[in-house]
Amino acid sequence: MCTRTNDAAVVHRQPVELRVGGAQLMLDRTIDISDKTTPLMVASGILWLAVLILGLAGYWFAGLIVSVFLFHPWFIIGASSRQKIPVKLLVYPLGIWTVLQLAAFGLAEYFSGPYAEGSAGLITGMHPSFAAVYWLYWIGGFMTVALTFGLYYRRYYLPEGRWDEFLEEVEEAKAAQESEGMVEDTPTPETPDSEVTS
Repeated sequence: MCTRTNDAAVVHRQPVELRVGGAQLMLDRTIDISDKTTPLMVASGILWLAVLILGLAGYWFAGLIVSVFLFHPWFIIGASSRQKIPVKLLVYPLGIWTVLQLAAFGLAEYFSGPYAEGSAGLITGMHPSFAAVYWLYWIGGFMTVALTFGLYYRRYYLPEGRWDEFLEEVEEAKAAQESEGMVEDTPTPETPDSEVTS
């Protein structure tokens, strides 16, 4: 939508909408995870245990695939703000990151069998199975997360005013503890005049 004011165009941005089967999926909506934190922590523990058992049993590839999903509970909890996480963050970076990790491990498995004897051509100086892990898992995963941090930092990770609210919460908690006599102020150690520090 565009309106004109004094011969200058003013653009009103509409939220991005995806139409899936006639229904609207708003990427800007949020999911409340306040009652899901404990199940997510338990799921993380179960996934760790599954990776360990699969690895000890010799099913290394299955263990790698399961390990991709270890990051999910921690991402959801860590990327939430006030117990809510935007759907957009589940699509990008989490969805893209997951696809990159699965592709890296899938290609590593594919190239490790037929080319175990080293007859494969090198990709950027590496065996194809390692090149897949390097370029998709390490570089792709790192770039996905780093780019997301740059794109979404102000909006989702530390929105305007949120840091000030956090500092106020800390001061309120500190004042409540002091009024209950739970916290004693300890003096800050000072450097003696005779001691020289560099």
